[in-house]
Amino acid sequence: MKIVVKAFGPEVTSLLAREKILDMDSSSTIADLVRRLEEEIKANHGRTIRMLESSFTILVNGSPLRTQRGRSLKEGDVVTILSPIGGG
Repeated sequence: MKIVVKAFGPEVTSLLAREKILDMDSSSTIADLVRRLEEEIKANHGRTIRMLESSFTILVNGSPLRTQRGRSLKEGDVVTILSPIGGG
């Protein structure tokens, strides 16, 4: 099944393409997708990012990852990864 991954912000776009479509197995969960992205970052950049979700904000169809981590992926899901935002 096809899953859309979108990346926003300088820190995350230095590691991942701004938008890509991943082909995932039909039994894949969101946790499987996060692991796959972590492996891709390590393979392409020689960097290990443990717990991608603790470094970046991850949304699945607009809802926070923490509420959906074990959910199965569905065709056409959109996963958005945002760089940390600071301010004062």
